[in-house]
Amino acid sequence: MASFVQYRALQRAADPYQQRVTRTDLPENERGEFVLYRPTAARRLSRNLALNFAILRAEELGLPLAIAESLDEPHLNDRLAAFLLDGIRVNAAAKGFHYAFVKNPAALEKRARIIVADELPTRRERAHFLVDGNGLLPMRVFGKEQYAAKFLRDRAHRLLPDLWAQIDDLPPPRRRLALESDPLPKLTALGGRENALALLDAFLADGIHGYADQRNKKPTSGLSPYLHFGHIGIHEIAERVLASDAADEDIDSFLEEAVIRRELSFNLCFYNPRYDSLECLPEWAKKTLDKHRRDRRKPSYSAEELEGAETYDEVWNLAQRQLVETGTMHGYLRMLWGKKIIEWSETPEQAHAFMIEQHARHALDGRDPNTHAGVLWCFGKHDRPWAPERPIFGSIRYMSSEQTRKKMKLNLPR
Repeated sequence: MASFVQYRALQRAADPYQQRVTRTDLPENERGEFVLYRPTAARRLSRNLALNFAILRAEELGLPLAIAESLDEPHLNDRLAAFLLDGIRVNAAAKGFHYAFVKNPAALEKRARIIVADELPTRRERAHFLVDGNGLLPMRVFGKEQYAAKFLRDRAHRLLPDLWAQIDDLPPPRRRLALESDPLPKLTALGGRENALALLDAFLADGIHGYADQRNKKPTSGLSPYLHFGHIGIHEIAERVLASDAADEDIDSFLEEAVIRRELSFNLCFYNPRYDSLECLPEWAKKTLDKHRRDRRKPSYSAEELEGAETYDEVWNLAQRQLVETGTMHGYLRMLWGKKIIEWSETPEQAHAFMIEQHARHALDGRDPNTHAGVLWCFGKHDRPWAPERPIFGSIRYMSSEQTRKKMKLNLPR
């Protein structure tokens, strides 16, 4: 298998916008007063491809640049709002830019000559230009859905030498529009670029060492929420990891998850319009779930019992409490969490809906392509049939709490 370590001395691609900028059919406002950048996936002022594109367009048109963020995240609650607001505060205090928080972006958009926005496959932004800065590779480069990590991995390593671009910071635009910012709600969490960089520093100092063999027993990097909200980007993380003193196998193990698996998730949501339902499962998975649809669930829990962590399984209860109370969950524990919900739900569709709803409401990194791909993996997406066939699961991979206890260090009640 190709190694990421080979890219340490890679000469970065000259054109960072190659296959990453889409001009929509939204008519340009000839009377517009400024270029507006609306960050939704890259909510930062550093290493931001969409921001760089907006700066270049503003300079080309001789117009000031306005940057405005709003609390428009789906399923917004106090936890998610606080995380977002921490990032807005950091950006608003940065020198060289005027970064505003606005409650009503629609009114501002009417005054813009052109609007530049981040492109996300799970939401459609109203903009003249959509910029894909999500991964090391443009989403469009694959041309179609990749059905397993091995297929995407092989193609990715062939494409990265030509398409992995350096995203440098451009000087702030000469003309900047100082928008009147709405008052920020008084909520705070641990969001923002400064916290993201501190976590990355800590992970590179300790957490990455031994990652290949101990990743299920060690704390995660904790960077997933910051990637989701765009307080840090994957280009910066990958480059810092490659420049670290970690062993080659630890670098490859981490970047397999942070790059290959993550870009597989974006590939799914970009190319498959049914990414939010079980209809996008491979045929073998749909057939085996249907074959075992009437299998007896014993026990069977209601959504209220599951949300309240009221099951007999203390490992699962720990995972659910962690999600509800902290907004995070260890990746390996999250896989078991999903598998048990399938086992305890009346139908696969009911299990899928509950998982997506819980991520949307509680997870700091929910509402994301990784969420959809991770949940669907529990049902056989990006996986293969497993033997022996089991009740409820059929030939879908099974996981047990006993197995998870052995693989992880868990703080369980005695």
